[in-house]
Amino acid sequence: MDGRRTVHHRRYGGMVNLLDVLLILLVLVAIGGGLRLGFVARAASWIGLAVGVVCATWTVPNALSLVEGGEAGMRLLVGLVVLAVTVTVVASLFQAVGLRARRSIAATPLSGLDRGLGALAGAGAMVAVIWLLLPAAAQVPGEVSRQVRTSALAATLEGSTPEPPDAVRALRNLVDNSRFPEVFADLQPAPVTGPPPEDIPVPQDIVDRATAATVNVEADGCNRRYEGSGFALATDTVVTNAHVVAGAEDVQVKRPDGEVRPATVVVFDPDRDLAILEVPDLGQQPLPTAPAETGSDGAVIGYPGGQDTPRVAPTRIDDQRTAVGRDIYGQERTERQVLFLSSALQQGDSGSPVIDVEGRLNGVVFAISPDNPTAAFALDLDELEAIVDAPRAPGETGPCI
Repeated sequence: MDGRRTVHHRRYGGMVNLLDVLLILLVLVAIGGGLRLGFVARAASWIGLAVGVVCATWTVPNALSLVEGGEAGMRLLVGLVVLAVTVTVVASLFQAVGLRARRSIAATPLSGLDRGLGALAGAGAMVAVIWLLLPAAAQVPGEVSRQVRTSALAATLEGSTPEPPDAVRALRNLVDNSRFPEVFADLQPAPVTGPPPEDIPVPQDIVDRATAATVNVEADGCNRRYEGSGFALATDTVVTNAHVVAGAEDVQVKRPDGEVRPATVVVFDPDRDLAILEVPDLGQQPLPTAPAETGSDGAVIGYPGGQDTPRVAPTRIDDQRTAVGRDIYGQERTERQVLFLSSALQQGDSGSPVIDVEGRLNGVVFAISPDNPTAAFALDLDELEAIVDAPRAPGETGPCI
């Protein structure tokens, strides 16, 4: 693929960080608890905990659907409470059964064996819980994500175990409502990028022309409104990300002059994370295109937070790679041709054009690194060209994320 590296990023070990110390302490505590309670009671308790986590993959999404339109903080609180209650109730029921069984062997020669096996069961069960929860923890923006993605133990565990089931991976929605797809299917730290350009390197007249081709995309569906960015592909066609319009029942675009136009999704590609909208009477000229050049400066023009006026963010293309990630639903693995950007982008910039200093389109923004606020990702022109001639299916927006 044009000599680019395919990046899987399976890591095996590395420098020990704070999370590694915490994980070791948790395993030691689990060993001590297993030694005290014995195998029968401890195994029952941990089995109950694992079953509780699986049950939570049903109770948590249902609880979150009741507060779908609420603030992110409220949704997080509701999700955590429901998760804790579900796991505690199920684990307690299993532990009660285990304690009753343990009393029947407490005064027998099997007691010592029970305690020794309990220590092993405690360690194994704690490792299993860590394995189940790592994918969700890796999506928590900021320091939590950085710790998970640079953890030597997390990397070793990931490299030596199968992937957690999709039902458990769905817990990531509890901590991450950005809707960004996973750029990499495996845990890894954010790519090392330099600082973004301090000033906008694109001349103002070129910025003005490029801005005139952009739109704010508003998608109503799944009991709430989602906002992103887009740009004219033709005089009546707009490109945005699939995750912006996933599950949408009504879509409209707002031009820089404030004019609003109804839009219809005609191409929806959840693997690439691209969508094409048909917008009658859009009246905007498309951007010229040019292949991206590594190391070149430019800008991203988007509508972060759904703001009415476009924002221009200085940007540098640090690298180009074939990244093995997941579709917008976090289920199927997919390969994408990805531009690694050094740019301070925000939620709502999804679907923004990446332009060079001559105002030519280089790529389409589709994700921001959860552990590095100045690292972002864009799909290159090969990915865009692949959907231009795709069969049209008006109104197809897939299920909600």
